Amino acid sequence: MAIKTENPAKALSDVRREIDTIDDAIQDLLMKRTELVVEVANAKARAASANGQGSFIAFRPGREAEVLRRLAARQKGRFPLKVAFRIFREVISTMTRIQGPFRVEVFGAGDGLAYWDLARSYYGSSTEMELHDGARDVLRRVTHDRSALGILPVPGNFDGGDWWPALATDLAGGARVVGRVPFLDIAAEENAVRALVVAQADFEATGDDTSLLAIATESNVSEATISARVKAAGFTGERIAVAETANGHRLRHNLFAIAGHITADDARLAAIASDGVVESAHIIGGYANPVTRAKDGE
Repeated sequence: MAIKTENPAKALSDVRREIDTIDDAIQDLLMKRTELVVEVANAKARAASANGQGSFIAFRPGREAEVLRRLAARQKGRFPLKVAFRIFREVISTMTRIQGPFRVEVFGAGDGLAYWDLARSYYGSSTEMELHDGARDVLRRVTHDRSALGILPVPGNFDGGDWWPALATDLAGGARVVGRVPFLDIAAEENAVRALVVAQADFEATGDDTSLLAIATESNVSEATISARVKAAGFTGERIAVAETANGHRLRHNLFAIAGHITADDARLAAIASDGVVESAHIIGGYANPVTRAKDGE
């Protein structure tokens, strides 16, 4: 609202007073939001107890994605969406810690500080975090702690990028991919560091998702053969990574990014591995697709 006056000093004073009023309103709403989150935590605890569970996982990656998408849809003006996301990510992470235990394990080899910065930006300045030398250490922590989530490199042929086959076996103890960070892709920052989030939480459907399909074969099975199997099963996607393991039986693991939310019990997975050419086909989780922008504010 424009304030018109012949006295510029008074006009500035009026504007600052209005800003103070807005700041007070923001703080009041945050305190109210905290009260509501405590109610949510109590309801979750009662539900977990009724189901015979001693505790519940506080973080909800799917719900968080839906909140950020809604905020992005109503964002206007010069204030950068990236900054708005960081503010709300700080709020969301704090509210998560109020509900229950929550910590982050971060891959730290190679460009590890970039992953650390990414984790801090997305999971808050006060959240407990630890940096690890390798992806195996991150997965081990997540496997043994339901309150932990791990930040790992996107799969690929580089340091730390071959961790994902463990999620298709018993080695990961129920851990799965549940998110991707950052949640905002800006065209001018296409080379920015990105990571996947691994936890014992659920991979929740949000209406705009990518599922990760791991297919294990003998090393002599071609990419064309595997891709044809995926397409014939009714999936739309592309192979994004390859890794090999040799735990008594050498296998080549192929990772496909599949459009949509695919559950682990989808009948089409059995069709891919129906005749022995494919050893196994497993969904290892997935993520809500991020918000995209050509540019951002300012």
